[in-house]
This record gives sequence, structure tokens and C-alpha cells, in this order.
Amino acid sequence: MKKKRPVRRKRPVKKKTPAYDSTSVKFPDTLVDYVPPKATGYPESKAVWDTPENLEMMGARDFPDDLYIDPKDWKDAARENDKYKSWAESHRVKWGRFTNQNPTHECTCHALAQCFEAAWHAQRLGEGHPIAVSQISIYAEANPRQWGGAGCQQVLGIAMRRGFLPEPIRGQKDLFQHTLHGTCGRGNNDNSSGRWVAVRNFPEGWETTAQHLKPTEVINPRTFDQVICCLLRGRAVGVGRSGHSIPYTHVVWRNGQIYAGYSDSYDVVRYDSRRMINSAVGGSYCIWNTTTPDDWANPAGDDSP
Repeated sequence: MKKKRPVRRKRPVKKKTPAYDSTSVKFPDTLVDYVPPKATGYPESKAVWDTPENLEMMGARDFPDDLYIDPKDWKDAARENDKYKSWAESHRVKWGRFTNQNPTHECTCHALAQCFEAAWHAQRLGEGHPIAVSQISIYAEANPRQWGGAGCQQVLGIAMRRGFLPEPIRGQKDLFQHTLHGTCGRGNNDNSSGRWVAVRNFPEGWETTAQHLKPTEVINPRTFDQVICCLLRGRAVGVGRSGHSIPYTHVVWRNGQIYAGYSDSYDVVRYDSRRMINSAVGGSYCIWNTTTPDDWANPAGDDSP
């Protein structure tokens, strides 16, 4: 009697997850053109000073012609960023970095920190370590009273002059002599939280660490098209609009309409329409380059612990 051959079970066919396509996404209207119901730290008294002219006086350069992408090619550029994960948002997603300022008035510094981190990640090209900078290390100087907020270009100017302190998370205490918690708000697993601290109470000698974490080149985008091109080139664009400051980090299309996506400082991704982006252009900025260490694995150089 012939033995029956054992029947091999067929392995279930795994369904391939469709590749992400920025040119055709879905999200609810509740995530579009969000205006916070309460103050987050960008009052009109601060916003009036955020102008292209003032940013130019701070040393920002005009949008360079070689970064321009014709609008007819925007979707192709977006698909390239999808393919190679080269959006500013791609770096944030890869690291899982959200921040949560609630209920503080630190929004301008949370937006600024994301713009800095995006430029840092784009420059290191996978070498060394990602960086998480402290929002409060800038905000404490911008508004010593803690409540009332600050201007976008005001906090950018502080960072350009003397730099950030890093947060004490993800092994950064082993890389830098001085660290400071990220926020006085709720925070999360990737955004350390602590009590209010005045600049005079920063760790002694903190300036030697901060000098390694400074924006060194800032672009002054003056039009809607220039903002979109900066995003398509893999950088974030900090803006202030409708009483709130946010960092645009990528471009998407929904039902044929273009939007700028951003990770809001409340643990959520939201989107601004063309109309809202246009309202934000006047006070926008793009950190293009930052200080770069000789060795990305040792970002503080001779000042490391």
C-alpha cells in the first residue's frame, strides 16, 4: 500500500501594503485649517513683527533660484520624497518624534525645534545620531514671564545667536555635557517635561553645548510657491498664523487640492489649505543648514562628556 504524501499547507499570501502616495491622501476635514480655541503662544502683538523685511535684516537669504521647482513638477517631486523618505516629515516619523506643549504658550519654540531638527537630519545623511532639542531652552529667554508667547522670528534669532540645549532623552546625556528638559507642558515619551526654569538657572556652562546646535543658514520664503519648494526639497518651514505657530513638514494632495502637512505640538498631524498657507507666508522661515560636527557620532566634539 502506497504511503500518502503529506500535504503541505499553503502559506497565506501576504497582501502588499500599497505604497504611500502624497498626491492622493485621505483625512477628515477636522484636521484642516485648525485654529486653537485658546491661546497657544502667538499673539497678534508678536505676530506683527514677523515680516520678510525683518527676517532679511536678521541675515536670512532670499529664496535661491536653484531650489525652485516648477508647479507642474510638484507631484513628481513629492513622489520622489515618498520613495526615498526624504521629507522633513519622514525624519520625524522614523524617529517617532512628537512634542506636546499643552497647556503652555511655547508654540513658536516647538515649531522652531522641529525646523532645526529637520535640517540637522537632512544634513547628517544617516550618519551619527538624530537630535532632539529643548524648546524651553529658547523660550525661557524669549519670554522670561513664561506666559504670553513669543514671535517666530524672535525665537529664531535667539537660536541663531547662541543655539539650543538638547533634551535629556535617547542617550543624549552621553553625548552632551549639558541638557535641559524640552517643555513645561505635558510632553510625552519623546518630549521630556519639567518645571519652568529661568535662563539664569540653566546648567552652569550651558553655552558651550548650545554653540553646537545653532541654525547657520536661513531662507526667507516670500511666496506660496517658495514655501512649497522648500518642503519639496526636504526642509521644514516655520510659520505663524491664526494665533498659532506650526512647522510645515510635507506636501499632500487631497481630491486634487494641495495642502501643507505639519505635526502639531499636541501629538497630532494636521493640514493647512492653500488659503491658510497664503495667510502664513509673510512670517515664514526655513532653516536650511545648521552647525555640523566633524564627527556626527560625536556632535559636541571636544565639549562632549
